[in-house]
Amino acid sequence: MELWRTSELRVLRQMEGRDAMTVAAALGRSPRAVQDMARCQGMPVPRQPHGRYWPATTKRRARQLRASGNTVNQISAALGVPFGTVRRWVYEGAAA
Repeated sequence: MELWRTSELRVLRQMEGRDAMTVAAALGRSPRAVQDMARCQGMPVPRQPHGRYWPATTKRRARQLRASGNTVNQISAALGVPFGTVRRWVYEGAAA
């Protein structure tokens, strides 16, 4: 677990109202970490986009991480995407 810097907390506050993926990309953190910190700070928790709407870049990144030897669980944690979604993407990619 990496500690949050004051500058990151400031950005988190400034980006209030945006979705978790956008805030996470701006901070270089996982969407889950962004949600957890917002909750700890007493801020409204940024929502995740619906699973059907994950960006294609996230899907490609999951497949790249799998190809480099990461487990589905590790990929899920790194990207903030549910385990089942990552598993489906990874095995769809293997079959394609």
